[in-house]
Amino acid sequence: MKNKLSLEKVKCIVCSSENYSQFLKVQNRFKLTESFKLVSCECGLIFLNPRPVESEIYKYYQSNHYDPHIKKKKNYIFDTIYNSIKKRAFKRKFKIISKFLPFKNNLSHLDIGGGMGEFCDFMKNKGYFTQNYDSSQTAIAISKLNKINTLNSLNQVESNSIDCITGWHSIEHIHNIDSLLKNMHRILKNEKFLFLCVPNYKSIDQYFFKEKWVAWDAPRHLYHFNPKVLKNLLENYKFKVVYNESLLQDTGYNILMSMNKNSILSIINSIFIMIYSYFKILIHGYNKSSSFIVVCQKQ
Repeated sequence: MKNKLSLEKVKCIVCSSENYSQFLKVQNRFKLTESFKLVSCECGLIFLNPRPVESEIYKYYQSNHYDPHIKKKKNYIFDTIYNSIKKRAFKRKFKIISKFLPFKNNLSHLDIGGGMGEFCDFMKNKGYFTQNYDSSQTAIAISKLNKINTLNSLNQVESNSIDCITGWHSIEHIHNIDSLLKNMHRILKNEKFLFLCVPNYKSIDQYFFKEKWVAWDAPRHLYHFNPKVLKNLLENYKFKVVYNESLLQDTGYNILMSMNKNSILSIINSIFIMIYSYFKILIHGYNKSSSFIVVCQKQ
């Protein structure tokens, strides 16, 4: 990036405070000479500040390595593990959706930040009328090629028309999260459900990897939550949290992506971290998992 990056300072999206303390300095994992600052608000939110302006953030998604979190080179073992984790995660997410929204004909689903439409395709095969919303023109083009109904603006969606909205690791990327949450509330039918999944900065793997934790993912991840902080944000937009759960697959995935794959010692340490993390999750539940799912109902 030859031109100087335009940065903006922002206030907390949860409590609107401009009082915060320096928390951590993290590298752009695709360009290690570039680093960004994370700050911590008194309400518990951790966020990138200053951050790239919205008109320039696309530059950080143009890396051949970002898909998201795909390795530089094709690796059969890694790809097999990755695809297995993704498949299991889809099945688990669908099971949670079905718990709160038993299937019937003509149920509508919208995936926020759905990329190439993989989860939409999964839901379509389950019988849902599904739509994919994403801002990436490349992702939109691929999603359409995969015959997924794809949107580049939520203004295209009618009010009170959607039964189920999902956002799997998407809201932490959104600059104008106020507009997103207001739109999601507008288009969701009364008393229907929003399903989100985000990284948990209170996780065990974050404690061990610190600034090397892959889920910091600066500057693409703008906000970092724990269950309490996300609950407070959602309540500001009239969503009632009714359920939380660990997404166990993400713990293994984030550890796999955070470790130094060229070091035998790092690999051994990561195996220990993985075992210890799952043990702590067994005791403390979603509060210590690498990512957590939150289910909330429109009020």
